[in-house]
Amino acid sequence: MPRSDDAGTGRPGVGAGASAVPRPRPYRRAGAWLAVALGLWAAVAGATLPNGLVLAAGLVVAALAVNRLGAEPRTPRRAKPMAPP
Repeated sequence: MPRSDDAGTGRPGVGAGASAVPRPRPYRRAGAWLAVALGLWAAVAGATLPNGLVLAAGLVVAALAVNRLGAEPRTPRRAKPMAPP
């Protein structure tokens, strides 16, 4: 049986021999899904009740939330190399 690099937890990379580099957190999209739901609810409410402002606001919120769902988390940019003078 291969030996893991931990102190008895049975999981590789956990325990005494684990590296100190933190793992990146997964990209959470719960807020964007909530905004999509609220935007669609406001759009339906604005269409059901003859209220154009609520309808327009719901469509805008839903569109912005869908845009956030497709976005990937930003990675730090590398500095551009400087040209010699």
